[in-house]
Amino acid sequence: MIDQLPNDEGVWCVVANIKRDHPYGSGGLDSKSGTRQFRGGTKVYIAGCFAGTCDGVVAIGLHRHSRRFITCVIDVQHVEEFRVKLVYHPRVIELIKMDDRCWIRTKEDAERWAAAFPEWQRLYGRKEPE
Repeated sequence: MIDQLPNDEGVWCVVANIKRDHPYGSGGLDSKSGTRQFRGGTKVYIAGCFAGTCDGVVAIGLHRHSRRFITCVIDVQHVEEFRVKLVYHPRVIELIKMDDRCWIRTKEDAERWAAAFPEWQRLYGRKEPE
């Protein structure tokens, strides 16, 4: 069951943007805009992550084609400009409350993870296949 929130109450989460261009293909020689699910530059709300792997975040944003809000796990390497925001959009709040993977809800958690994600990118970016 979804918790009902008054219209003036929001949920804290990490907000970021999908990278417009990122390396793609063999050796990263090609460039790709956005991800399969999101256009480059799309604002996404990160309300959860997989801390054990340091590579996946739970993102909510407007789908590339349908332009409806979706929730999916994306690679932390595909997001940038992490910031902490209080979210008021009713559909985003509904998706956060419906998904057990979305556990970032306090300002303190959001601040901690917004600072951690760039470090994940640095660590995860160094992992290259031999």
